[in-house]
Amino acid sequence: MDEPLFPAATTAHGQVPVAETDPVARVLVDHPVPHLARAFDYAVPLTLAEAAQPGVRVRVKFAGRLRDGYILERTESSDHVGPLAVIERITSPLPVLTPLLLELCEAVATRYAGTLPDVLRLAIPPRHARAEKAVLAEESARPATRQSPPEQAATEADSESDSSSESDVETDEDATPVLTALGTWVADGSAPPLPSALADAAGAASARLALTVTPGRLPGLGWITAGLAAARAALSAGTSVLWLVPDHREIAVLSAALDAEIARGTIDEYTALHADQSPEQRWTAWLQGLLGRTRLLIGTRAAAFAPLTDLGVIICTDDANQNYLDQHAPYPHAREVCLLRSNLEDTGLLFVSTDRSAEVERLVEIGWLTDISPSATERRAASPRVVVPDEDRDPYAWQRIPTRAWEIMRHALHPRGDEAAGPVLVQVPRTGYYPVFACARCQETARCPVCESPLSTQSEVGPFACRTCGYHSETFTCSRCRSHQVRSIVRGRTRTVEELSKALPGVEIVESGGENIPIAVDFTPRVIVATTGAEPYAIGGYAAGILLDSLWPGPWMRASDEGVRRRMRAASLVRARSDGGVVYLGDSDEVIRGALTTFDPAVTMARALHDRRELGFPPYRRIVELTGAGTDIDAVLGEVPELEELTRDEDEAGQKVVAAYPIAAGPHIGTRLAEITAARSAKKLPQVRVRIDDPRSL
Repeated sequence: MDEPLFPAATTAHGQVPVAETDPVARVLVDHPVPHLARAFDYAVPLTLAEAAQPGVRVRVKFAGRLRDGYILERTESSDHVGPLAVIERITSPLPVLTPLLLELCEAVATRYAGTLPDVLRLAIPPRHARAEKAVLAEESARPATRQSPPEQAATEADSESDSSSESDVETDEDATPVLTALGTWVADGSAPPLPSALADAAGAASARLALTVTPGRLPGLGWITAGLAAARAALSAGTSVLWLVPDHREIAVLSAALDAEIARGTIDEYTALHADQSPEQRWTAWLQGLLGRTRLLIGTRAAAFAPLTDLGVIICTDDANQNYLDQHAPYPHAREVCLLRSNLEDTGLLFVSTDRSAEVERLVEIGWLTDISPSATERRAASPRVVVPDEDRDPYAWQRIPTRAWEIMRHALHPRGDEAAGPVLVQVPRTGYYPVFACARCQETARCPVCESPLSTQSEVGPFACRTCGYHSETFTCSRCRSHQVRSIVRGRTRTVEELSKALPGVEIVESGGENIPIAVDFTPRVIVATTGAEPYAIGGYAAGILLDSLWPGPWMRASDEGVRRRMRAASLVRARSDGGVVYLGDSDEVIRGALTTFDPAVTMARALHDRRELGFPPYRRIVELTGAGTDIDAVLGEVPELEELTRDEDEAGQKVVAAYPIAAGPHIGTRLAEITAARSAKKLPQVRVRIDDPRSL
């Protein structure tokens, strides 16, 4: 039969009347199967012709089931031969998938070899009908909102969502006055926010900057000062600001500081968007950005996709924090989303942290980012004095808390001179009593008799357990000397608290770790014993920091990077040396010692990257982790000759292969791997899991 010369008129199943103009909608169906996660043509019923606009959510029938989807575009005809299935209903009249957001999500999907629906699930929060109805009702009730002052409209729009979000951030009712005082302290100490040269650079249009902060006047909170400098410049220029932080604690302290700034009249409003909010609060906050009702949005990693009108600058705090790495396919990192978005929307970008990540340092090296960090002299003046034990001269340096550390601690709690007393931070690597222990007689590390993994215990008398295989025993017997006595290799938080309580009677000891992590503490002289990463902020900064027992991040290439990051964050909470701040560093790692004694993590990272550049390791090449059966992995590698295999190990799913490829080939490799995944899915072949640039792959 001859093909028709012109495409036939669009018809729909069931003789449903279709729209007179552009009756075909290309709908991206939200489907988890890779080869079905694409756009399909549907007929637009006449009754939905006005509402079925590009970007809106719809419900369509697919393989006999109703599924969610997004309209990508409306067209006059379809390549499909025969009647088309119709759009069943419009979920919401709001075009939530804007052209800019669609372009960003497509770029992220290509970057990480994922599917567009997977990225959209991360980018757009689940719809909440009640929240949307309230926002739309408020929008329609104020037809003159666009003509009213932006600050008034945004303040009115955010009043409900901001007040409700505070309850999600707080974990303790007693922390509210402390956080309020902390915010006031930051606001009072942030004028002028930065030296004029740095403030000018931070406010330059589309400037892309990297900054490592020192304790200075605001120990631990200099990132807020730097971020506010960039935010004020963007807001005064009439553009919007997106500010990312790692977790809810930073959301809490940043919110407190912004509330204080609002009270001072330096900014007008802000909106918070983070995972600890309820679905209703998250959707309300997301719509505030979509509808242009806020110009300053703060949030955690998912907020990297949040829509904002006239975005001027993106601020990313502590970009090396592992919380920025999403654990849902395609596993994007918020830092990379920020980089892509800055390119696509031509916005300013500020990476601010107490340390320096490998990726940011590489971008500084090639000139893509401008480093505005203080000079070495300025850094030294604004950092605490770091004391490193000398094992050769101090016969007691091996002790759990050496004599020198006790002296620093007592002097900080009860100073003799003009220095002000203050809280003392004691950083320990783990919670518990004896997380890792050994035989008291022969010093052999206690290991599981079943799987050889290290055993753990809560006390000297047991019980003893293996976290790997579940082995449990009430008694311990050394495999080498048959002794039943144990000693601690690394004591946990509980044991440290016991020792401090005995040695410092009358001094308050506060624990921070596990499920009990204070966000902030006041300036009362006391001892805060915190596990790594659970250190509270302190109003006025800590008078001293005792950093015990280096927590080994694990056998991976970036172990030293992570060690430096953890120590720099803790040390940055301590006052500057001009205010009497002292840090006792118990690490024996020379890289960590060098970074803290100079308080210049950028120089430390630049030195570490020299060897990686010579070897072609990340961040100078991208890596992909392939997990699955060995034969399936080999088939994938055979179809992508640009991949260079680096390592191959046994894995629970079969094998794990890590391969590298040039950064310039990134878009091609991402697209090709996604095509291979879809093709294997269509043929019902076993899948190979793909993870690109996972920092723990090497």
